[in-house]
Amino acid sequence: MIYDKKNINSETLEKELKNISVRAGVVKLEETIRFPKYFQLETIRLCNSHCTFCTVDVWDKSVPYIPEKLFEKVIEEMKDHNDWIEVVSVQRAGEPLLDKKITERIRRLKDIGIKRVNLSTNASLLTEDKTKELIDAGLDEIMFSIDSVDRETYSKMRIGLDFDTVVKNIRTFFRIRAEMNSNILARVRGISFYDVNSLQDQGKLKKWENFWNELKRPGDRIYMKQVHNWGNQKTWEEYTFEEPWVYHPCVLMWTTMHITTMGKIAMCPIDFDAKVVMGNLWEQTIKEIWQGHIFTKFRKLHSRGKRNELDYCQGCRLFDSDFTLESLEKNQ
Repeated sequence: MIYDKKNINSETLEKELKNISVRAGVVKLEETIRFPKYFQLETIRLCNSHCTFCTVDVWDKSVPYIPEKLFEKVIEEMKDHNDWIEVVSVQRAGEPLLDKKITERIRRLKDIGIKRVNLSTNASLLTEDKTKELIDAGLDEIMFSIDSVDRETYSKMRIGLDFDTVVKNIRTFFRIRAEMNSNILARVRGISFYDVNSLQDQGKLKKWENFWNELKRPGDRIYMKQVHNWGNQKTWEEYTFEEPWVYHPCVLMWTTMHITTMGKIAMCPIDFDAKVVMGNLWEQTIKEIWQGHIFTKFRKLHSRGKRNELDYCQGCRLFDSDFTLESLEKNQ
């Protein structure tokens, strides 16, 4: 193993690479090159909120919806690998419930045998009828983004959304899920600016957790994710980031493909406008891009502890994945 001795020791690096193999569900890391295990499939690049921690105001919205021809191309290529793919998330940038065809798209993914289809929403548009449609379409998991159970705090963070409507919609989801006897799983996830060393902030976090814990059932998850800096593309005067974990390899390089409405393959979630183009689905296949020279080059840098040589990877705090972390916990 070749690695940068100035940045990370070989023992730590090899342990991290082994963890990535476990998260990907493979024995050898090289097996991940076969095809992506996880996908973020962006069907819309529009949102009805202007969250303070988001980059929505500077998105390229020239292609707001995924073209049907591109969506069907993705479906056809995924179909031959349905036994390999673990999760397809039908969102990336944007609020997926603004896509009027979202339930149809979920149904198409389930029809080709995708094991787990996931959707993340701010829940502002999650009406009772929409909840039933999503469940009927076969959605396996829904993620609710809500950062506080305090109306004032929520309104400052999720600008443009109504706190009471969102809470009501999420409560309605839990009720309908029970009435329909559905197996769909729920996640409630917040973005945290909290100081874990502050007793006051600890109290706020506990209140948030207790509020949602009363509604969840086995298999659901309630958790916070620390705010990140979008690969050094966004900062906050009132928030100081901890020392970044910048030498460890990022699991996403070996596990996840990020498809934009434009057909461009972005490097990762923080590359919201695909400024680093890993490939283009209008010109290449998923497999060609995944096994191509750009991904290969980036993986090599990460595997040698040299991620700092990549602009958006340098100092990035989003080097993990919820789905692959679950795989690690399950297999340890």
